[in-house]
Amino acid sequence: MHFWAGVVVSFFVLILFKAVEAPYCHLWVAGFTIAAALGKEVKDLMDYGKFDYRDAVYTIAGGALAFVLSFF
Repeated sequence: MHFWAGVVVSFFVLILFKAVEAPYCHLWVAGFTIAAALGKEVKDLMDYGKFDYRDAVYTIAGGALAFVLSFF
């Protein structure tokens, strides 16, 4: 589920920033994906007392395709 959340977040950011022709689109895609992954885990830490780095890694891995595509 975390992988697909990363895919959704990263492609949404990719489409948005490509539409407005923002410079450094790849950095925006990576930044938002990493922020979403870490934000979710910080929320889990506050709610359940557990920060799972593997969930964050899977979320970021889901954003890898959009990151690569952002260079084109």
